[in-house]
Amino acid sequence: MRIVYDDTMHGELVAAVEKFMASFDVKRIVQYEYGMDRVQMHILREKLNLYLEHCRMSIGNKVTHAHGIGNNCQYPVYYYPEGSDEIQECGSININSGMYGEGFVSYEDYNGNRIGALYEVRTRGVVKK
Repeated sequence: MRIVYDDTMHGELVAAVEKFMASFDVKRIVQYEYGMDRVQMHILREKLNLYLEHCRMSIGNKVTHAHGIGNNCQYPVYYYPEGSDEIQECGSININSGMYGEGFVSYEDYNGNRIGALYEVRTRGVVKK
């Protein structure tokens, strides 16, 4: 099976992430750590990946850390077309942890341009920017 880059599913991915984030209960992924409540972004990634499976998409396991910083995580997003022998890489998703217990989710195309909204995930809820 070959992997090709195809950005035709950007709109579908942006809509799916927006729908997921609008209905997501952040309190389910908040844990006390290092003296404060923190959003656990690795759990958010797992839950988002399960949600994207219904759209025939998945978040890849290969992670790239911007500037070598471990809390800046960028993952490829794959689309699995029905009846095809190829996997389409339709961009990448950034799932980053902040210094004060918050997290950030955004989506980029192949050229590094942000597409869609930036979501700030705080212990009390999600803010769309």
